[in-house]
Amino acid sequence: MAKRKKRVKRSKSKTKKRKRKGIRRTPGKSKKLVRSSKRKIFLLLRNLILFVILSLASFVLYRVLNSGAFKNLFSILAIVFGFVSVALLIVFLIFLFMRLLKK
Repeated sequence: MAKRKKRVKRSKSKTKKRKRKGIRRTPGKSKKLVRSSKRKIFLLLRNLILFVILSLASFVLYRVLNSGAFKNLFSILAIVFGFVSVALLIVFLIFLFMRLLKK
């Protein structure tokens, strides 16, 4: 006959599952809406102007410099800053339309 292994009793505190404390959502509430406040629009406009200036400066330096390494660097920077400024322009237009439709 095979011997049975004895079970080791553990205290109840170790075997208890802990309840997760999280944010409780009520079933009737929806997610928080994005609001276009003046502060957000001002911050967005400031960043848009900054990235447009950086993009134009990179493009000018790309055209002026003759060195291969710098030319490649400034071409990549002009492309990246250009994409960021286009994305910020889209968000800025969305915020403007949200404000116009709110009124």
